[in-house]
Amino acid sequence: MLVLEQVQTSALTEVRLVSLIAVGISVLVGAAGAYWITRRALLPLQRLNRLVQEIRAETLDRRLELRGPPDEVKALADAFDEMLERLEQAFEQQSRFVADAAHELRTPLAALRTNLEVIQQDPNATVSDYREMVPTLERALDRMERLVEDLLLLAKAERETDREPVSLEIILTEVVDQMKEMANAYDVALGLSILGELTVLAEPSLLARAVGNLIENGIRYNRPGGSVTVKAYQEANNVVVKVRDTGIGIPSKDLPHIFERFYRVDRSRSRHRGGAGLGLSIAARIVEFHGGRIGVESTPGEGSTFTLFLPCLGS
Repeated sequence: MLVLEQVQTSALTEVRLVSLIAVGISVLVGAAGAYWITRRALLPLQRLNRLVQEIRAETLDRRLELRGPPDEVKALADAFDEMLERLEQAFEQQSRFVADAAHELRTPLAALRTNLEVIQQDPNATVSDYREMVPTLERALDRMERLVEDLLLLAKAERETDREPVSLEIILTEVVDQMKEMANAYDVALGLSILGELTVLAEPSLLARAVGNLIENGIRYNRPGGSVTVKAYQEANNVVVKVRDTGIGIPSKDLPHIFERFYRVDRSRSRHRGGAGLGLSIAARIVEFHGGRIGVESTPGEGSTFTLFLPCLGS
């Protein structure tokens, strides 16, 4: 009996030892497997972390481009890549905008400097010579003032501005009245039609400038005896403002670009008529700020129609 008990005790001890060793090995293998799986699962996050730390204005072209199953980690990586793409586009647009603005300012500045240098280098310059130079200098200064005003207006439209319920009839009537003198100078008839009581949530000066830019564009690029008509009405949940002109129209290839900053359909003609290529982009940005959208239809030689869609008050 004693021998049997000793054998049983020894066997139980060995079983316990083997069990402990097996459990220890299982724990080690499980821990190693869990560590390896965790490392593999967190690898994209580590790459994302490194990429975030390395992001600079000059490295916005980098992408995580994670490949794998459509899980939460891949969704996060894809969202980060999309954010980088938007940032890259925004930086590129900002760089082009600064370069274009500098170019636009350089032209009138060069005209001012050239005329002043010419008159200063002439020892026989008379008061009459200086007076002849004044119109040229005034045109250059007017162009610079208009450009600076447009740039400030764009900056204002880029930030939050207080909006209030306003009567669209009041805004449109004031804008049309202000543009009548210019329309008469270009021999263009200017008309206004408002259907019903239309109220929008807006910053009055900004919205007036948007509509005014469209009317001015229709007047400048019209023909003698032509017309510009402004019509406003409600359609579903939108207030619609149409500015239709009988002008020269816009080629179809240019339509996708006309709301880009400093874009001109005809650069030489636009410069000659005093345009800096900001009027339509300002109008589009202001309408966008008000939660609306702007569209255009045009036929070369027949005219253009710009349509503003603004949300109705309370919609």
